[in-house]
Amino acid sequence: MKPPAASSHDVFLSFRGSDVRNTFVDHLYAALRRRRVRPFKDDVDLGRGESVREGISRAIEGSSFYVVVLTRNYASSAWCLDELVKIMRCSSRDNHNAFPIFYHLSPDDVSDVGFYYKDDFDRHKRRYTYERVDGWIQALAWVVGVAGWVVTNRQYVCT
Repeated sequence: MKPPAASSHDVFLSFRGSDVRNTFVDHLYAALRRRRVRPFKDDVDLGRGESVREGISRAIEGSSFYVVVLTRNYASSAWCLDELVKIMRCSSRDNHNAFPIFYHLSPDDVSDVGFYYKDDFDRHKRRYTYERVDGWIQALAWVVGVAGWVVTNRQYVCT
C-alpha cells in the first residue's frame, strides 16, 4: 500500500502509546477530526508495509503543527525522544508551533530532566551516545518551555 502524502495531515501527535494511545489520545484524535483538523496517529495513518521510522519522519516533516503528550513513561522511549528531536528541528526550521500536553504531570516534574524522567535518562546515558542523549535533553527542555496544557483527572489548565 502506498504511504500517505506528507501534506495529508495538519498535526502530528507524539505520545507514548502504552500510556495514552487507547485513552486520552484516542479522544484527542476524534476531537480534532470533528473540528476538521487532520491529525496523524501512527496506528491509524501509517500504511501497511510502510517503514515506521520513515513514515513517522515524513509525517512530522509534513505536519503544520505538533502536539506532544508528555506522560510518565514518555522519556523511557528512545523512539518518543527521537520524535521529539525531529519535531524540535522541524518546528525551528519551518516555524511551526508545538503544543505540549502534560498528562498527569506538571511542567516542573519534567523540567531539567526532573524527578519523573531522571531514572529514564540515567538508563539512556548508559545505553546511548552522549550526543544522542544530550539532544533528547535539549528537545525536552525546549518543549517544556512552550506554553501548553496540564491535564489531570479530566481537568485541564493552561501553562
